[in-house]
Amino acid sequence: HDHYDHLDLPTVQALRDQPIRWLVPLGIGAHLEHWGVPADRITELDWWEDTTVGTLTATATPARHFSGRWLDRFRTTLWAGWALTGPEHRVFYSGDTAMFPELTEIGERLGPFDLTMFDAGAYDSTWTDVHLGPEQTVAAHRMVRGKVLLPVHWGMFDLANHGWTEPIERVRAAAARFDIDVRSPKPGGSVELGGDGDSAPWWPEEPTQTVESDPIWSTSVESVLDQWWGPR
Repeated sequence: HDHYDHLDLPTVQALRDQPIRWLVPLGIGAHLEHWGVPADRITELDWWEDTTVGTLTATATPARHFSGRWLDRFRTTLWAGWALTGPEHRVFYSGDTAMFPELTEIGERLGPFDLTMFDAGAYDSTWTDVHLGPEQTVAAHRMVRGKVLLPVHWGMFDLANHGWTEPIERVRAAAARFDIDVRSPKPGGSVELGGDGDSAPWWPEEPTQTVESDPIWSTSVESVLDQWWGPR
């Protein structure tokens, strides 16, 4: 989507002359064209539409969020997640999303996924319908039938009042409840599927809130959370 922390002009300008395909949700192509990306390299997709790049199939998936870079163009472009299907593996990236029931449908139609990347940071109890938060990240991972969980969207931008290490600490605690394999590579590191991987904490010990002291639960999805998380 076109929020500034996801669609960055200097990054686009640095990549626009490279011979690459740009796969984006509906409406984002206009930004890219305005910034000099050739139109024939841009593919816009609606939810559930897909395209192929070599042996990879990319499917735009529903998400619960919003878009807009200016107040007068609020929600005029689409936000989405992405399912990436290759010859050997399936990977899911949530994009920015809050909890919503269709995550189960994503898992049924496009999963199971060898790896999921869910937004785990930038949350607050007053905007639980914008981002997942740590515990719902784990529930969402289970809903799409994920195996390895790679939490993303934490520790980079200071977008909320929680401490910068709190999201990953709370995800790890929540994942332990369901015996989920969480990967947390150092910045610049990588994740190789098929092995145990190195998930040892590399970040400093900082005070963090817990799900009991600062619950982050979306509205209107109580039955979903009861099924995939349990009593809250």
